[in-house]
Amino acid sequence: MKKAAKSSVMVYRLERLLDVLYSGDASCFYQRSKAFFASYRQQQAELCKAEQRWQHLQQTASASQAERQHARQHYSELQYQDEKGRLMRWADLQLLAEQLLQLSEGESNSETLAFSARLLGCLQIMVPTAKRQRERVQFAYKPLYRAVLSLRLLDHLLAQQLLDEPALVSHYQLRNRQAPDDCPYRQHVQLPIVMAILLQDIGLLHPDALGIIQGELAQFDSGRPLNIDERSRLLKISSDASLALLEQGFGIAPYKGNNKAEREQYFAAQQQRLHWLSQLLQLDPTDKTLFGSLLKVPQVYASIVLPGRQRFNYALLPKAALLMREGARRNEYNGLLVDQLLRITGLFPQGYGVVFTPLAADNQPQDRYEFAIVNGLYPQKPEQPNCRVVSRQQQYRNTGIDISLQTDYNLYFKVARERLEVLPEHRLKALLNALYQDGEARYLRKLLPRCWQPEQFFTEPAHQNLWQNATLKQN
Repeated sequence: MKKAAKSSVMVYRLERLLDVLYSGDASCFYQRSKAFFASYRQQQAELCKAEQRWQHLQQTASASQAERQHARQHYSELQYQDEKGRLMRWADLQLLAEQLLQLSEGESNSETLAFSARLLGCLQIMVPTAKRQRERVQFAYKPLYRAVLSLRLLDHLLAQQLLDEPALVSHYQLRNRQAPDDCPYRQHVQLPIVMAILLQDIGLLHPDALGIIQGELAQFDSGRPLNIDERSRLLKISSDASLALLEQGFGIAPYKGNNKAEREQYFAAQQQRLHWLSQLLQLDPTDKTLFGSLLKVPQVYASIVLPGRQRFNYALLPKAALLMREGARRNEYNGLLVDQLLRITGLFPQGYGVVFTPLAADNQPQDRYEFAIVNGLYPQKPEQPNCRVVSRQQQYRNTGIDISLQTDYNLYFKVARERLEVLPEHRLKALLNALYQDGEARYLRKLLPRCWQPEQFFTEPAHQNLWQNATLKQN
């Protein structure tokens, strides 16, 4: 029970993080960014005007001391509010990035992979599919998903010595998982990457970008088809706006202390972080190098496996790998990077619901199926996902084994479905209704489901314990 409680706490923390990124609250990152784009020019104009008036009165002999003092106070107040806003936005961005790292990074490689799989799986299961929720998906779910994928992909590239960027390699070699606050890799590489990804799409909130996205219907629709000109203008506006928010909307928090050397080191580190953030945001989307595609490839993958696209179809999510490889063949992004990402994810996204035929004691397939959820990265083979079994004898359960699911028994594949298609229709309907009260209504046309969607199952806290240690078996 304690492990189940921990998993529920993790889900609660993730929900809180999603709300801090996007909600109706004016203090969330989404609303703050939107307000920045809507009012920054006017605020800067007012600040400039106030400064000019104060300087003018300073040089005007007929101006009274009271007028000069009032003008200076007005300018100082506007300057203070501007700087306060910058510091708050910077602190918010750093806190969001830190919270994501706390949820995805462990004290060992295996723990980090388990935490990351859990986070990706929760995002996939919990993501809303309703069209009215597309803004929340775009500005909360997708940035977190992309960030975790990017972190794991970067770790993989560095561990396999496929990436030779000197600064990244040197920081990676000094990695210290037990002391994250003093870890160069975490502070100078991972934290800026997460911050950059949180800013990557925020430029879509610029009024000019929103005008293109919303179109004539005046509503946010990330999946609305755009012509070539619209897409080109949108990418340019969004990229420029995200960079403007970084350069004009953030300020470095003042150093706290009296040590001159530490103060200089602090500001140098902060400036270095800002500089690298700027580099990451300005990566050329047409750059096919490993480093140039580092954020692009996870972005494309997340856009396929999370709702938002017009062609989104849950049952077909394992075809994300095919779509990615087709894009690489068209030279849209780096093919090697796609291959390395798919080594990590496999064909089946984390949190995906699979249906499989269990084996009997004699290792022969039985004439029924059970449900499982993909819960592990780095499968033995891309088409053979690591899963947690969540039903037994057609009954849901909150404890189960982990399996490496072979294609012969995974109903996503034709060979497994053919084995059960010989069962009479009344038997297939009985199997459906044993797991779904409305099974017949949901799957009447396809009595053998290729997959299942576990969001309703997952709402029960006792069912959220999918990532604790369990013996991995073959099936």
